[in-house]
This record gives sequence, C-alpha cells and structure tokens, in this order.
Amino acid sequence: MTVDADAVPRNSPVLGFESTVPRRYVHRQSVSEVFLTDCTSVGVAHRFLLGAQWPRLHGFYRTDTGRYDAMLIAETLRQTAIYLGHTQYRVPLGHPFVMQTLRVDAAVDALAIGAGAAEVVLDASLDDPVHRGGLLSQFDLTVVFTVDGQRVGTGEGVANVLTPDAYQRLRWNGAGPRRIGDPVCPPPISPGVVGQSRPVDVVLGPQYAENRWRLRVDDRHPVLFDHPSDHVPGMLLLEAFRQSARAACGCPHADIALVEATYHRFVELDEPANVVARTDPHDSWTVHTTVEQWGEVLASGVVRLAPDRSRC
Repeated sequence: MTVDADAVPRNSPVLGFESTVPRRYVHRQSVSEVFLTDCTSVGVAHRFLLGAQWPRLHGFYRTDTGRYDAMLIAETLRQTAIYLGHTQYRVPLGHPFVMQTLRVDAAVDALAIGAGAAEVVLDASLDDPVHRGGLLSQFDLTVVFTVDGQRVGTGEGVANVLTPDAYQRLRWNGAGPRRIGDPVCPPPISPGVVGQSRPVDVVLGPQYAENRWRLRVDDRHPVLFDHPSDHVPGMLLLEAFRQSARAACGCPHADIALVEATYHRFVELDEPANVVARTDPHDSWTVHTTVEQWGEVLASGVVRLAPDRSRC
C-alpha cells in the first residue's frame, strides 16, 4: 500500500481542530480518548484527509523523552479505520471492526512535543475494498501522519467489518456466546522495568522464564478498556508487545520506531495467556513478540526500539 503525495490537490480544504468527531464513530466511550477532529475527501477515489489532535500529556500513551508516544499513531490509525467505515462507506453503527494486521513506522525525532497540542494531518488511502451483501466487509488502510508539514510517521492495516450476526459466528465458532469469567489479572512486574510509573499501566504479570511473562488483563483500565469488550483488546496486546520488548532489551525508556502486529485469533479475557519476546539475532533493538494461549500463538508482532543509550 502506497500513498502518492502529489495526488493530493494543493487547494484541499483546511481541516478543523476545534472539536472531536462524535465518539460513536470511533467506538470510544470517553470523549477524551477521541483524537480525530475532521475529515474531508480530496476528490480522489478512496482518498481522504483527516485532522487529529494529540495531547501533550496523555494519561497513558506518553513517554518521558519529550516525544509523542508512537502508540498514539497506532490508536489514531485504528480510529481512522472505524471512522471512515461508518461515515464514508455507510457501515451501520453496531457493526464490529476487527483488525487483522497493524503496522506503525514512527519518525522518532520528528515526534518532539512542542508548545501546544499536536495538530496532526492524516493522508488516508483506503485500498482494495471488498463488499458483501452491499456492505463494506474488508479493506486495507494506509495513513501518512504529518505535523506542521513534517512527516511524523506512517501506519497501515487490514480491517474486517462484520455484521453483528457474522461477528457472533466468528467469535464463538457458531456455538453461541458463553459466560465470560473474571479477567486473568496477576500482579504486575515492576513498572520501572517497562517504562511505566504506575502498576495499573503494566500489562505484564510475573516472569516465569527468560523473556516470558503472564499477560495481565485489567478490565478496569480506563484507556485499554475504554468500553467493555468480550476479548482482550488489540491495543492491549500491542502494549504487551511494547512492554515485553523494553524488558527484553533492558531499556525501559526506549521509544518505538516500529511496531507491527498480526492478530490470528481472539485472546480470551478469562484464560491465562503468556507474552514471549525474542531478540532478533541480527539487531539487538528489534524484538519478535507473541501472545500465546493454550499453547497456541494468537497474536504475533515485531517491535523495533529507538533507545537513548545513555538511559538504558
């Protein structure tokens, strides 16, 4: 998936940053967790410009390096996929979106936090849309993120859009919903090991072998569980990848240069799951990660860190 910057008309409408889009269009309950502010078509098929604002100090997605957290790119990409589906492709509200893959490449040095909240311009291209029964059912999305005309990152992903009935069939394999028990939430490892300041923000439980931890699922977390979910949210798994990479590399304050994930199956809230990190033998700052349940890999990914070696 590629984006041709020259295809965007120079007289594109100015985007607004005065207020967020309606929260229902990005599947968020808390208004403070909505980052998108505006959207307009640029006159090219399946091509859109969107506005977003990132706070200088988010309650969870933040660093102590003076830069915006690259996870803001990932969450804004997720919101963009859902927003475009609902507002530009007539996906009814109540239809779930399921990400198959997600990748973020961050221009780390360009993410420096300035004097005001970042007003981010998103150049989004929706590719290979598939329709079933007259409804959008799958698409590829590529987004280029810029702030003050400078590229700060790119994101891409593949999303499925399901009717409620199709989601129930996929989610429960045709057996119908089951009663979900309490989430498996073991005690967290030390927050300082993964660059967090509060135990509540740690998603890794006790380490049971080298670079292997129990997944910690706290459904009271106000960001990772902004609203109830019948499975472990994809953004929590992405955070588990990031935290396990920091722990494996011994550099808790390292920012993310790249993070990618493939979601193979839903991870259950109430069954024990493990997070496994393996450092790349050719690059000590690249970590291959998995989340495993019942001995099966349900999500896999790669994290490349951009360390400040003086702080590792």
